Amino acid sequence: MRNSFRGLPCVYCGAPATTDDHVIAAKFFLEPQRGNLPEVPACQRCNNEKSHLEDYLMVVLGFGAMHPDAKVNLDTLVRRRLENNLRLKRDLEAGYDASSGASIPFNHEKLEKLFAMIAQGLAWHHWKVLLAPGFSAIASLFSDNGAPFFMQMLSGWKTPTRESANLGNGTFVYEGAQSTDVPEATIWRFEMYGGIRFDGDPRLPGPASLAVALTGPESLIHRLQALTAPPPAATGPSGVIATE
Repeated sequence: MRNSFRGLPCVYCGAPATTDDHVIAAKFFLEPQRGNLPEVPACQRCNNEKSHLEDYLMVVLGFGAMHPDAKVNLDTLVRRRLENNLRLKRDLEAGYDASSGASIPFNHEKLEKLFAMIAQGLAWHHWKVLLAPGFSAIASLFSDNGAPFFMQMLSGWKTPTRESANLGNGTFVYEGAQSTDVPEATIWRFEMYGGIRFDGDPRLPGPASLAVALTGPESLIHRLQALTAPPPAATGPSGVIATE
């Protein structure tokens, strides 16, 4: 653990930290691009949970990538990961074949869980915000039709406290703002691999390529969760990633 993190709480759950965690995992990036990634203190349980989400997403998101290094990433990092996860490989191949090569199946819940944790990590990395009891985080895919509204909301926050970064030649791009009234209230826009086209989510009226996250009071988070919950008939993974 970095000396500067010793004695600090885990940014994801508040338990005593026992390790360092890259907020955006190094495994998403080609090896020459892994320098200067944001790091935060984490406990082993949260670090392991986040790592499992990253293992899944670094594979499936790679198939829909549009950034300059997409092909290299697919031929190297994604290929090696699939060789060590034959079950996931079979599932993706089955979905790919069923769509005649147009898409692969995708579990949106894993992306939303990871991006909620990333929002917590970035809030601490940039502003040393730790979510105390009574505060939480949420992330969601955002319909392309609704993207202008969200971007207007992000730019319209009357706060000078903003951060943005482009990591790894477009591998991960983010923009965030922090409320001046409630420090725990932050809003984030994420773009992975140059933008990925998601389809088939029953909550969204059409395709989506924008991922957003918020941290703040649990009363607000619970209201947002109710708005983004899938219809009662929708169960399990509910989307696909376009591959062509």
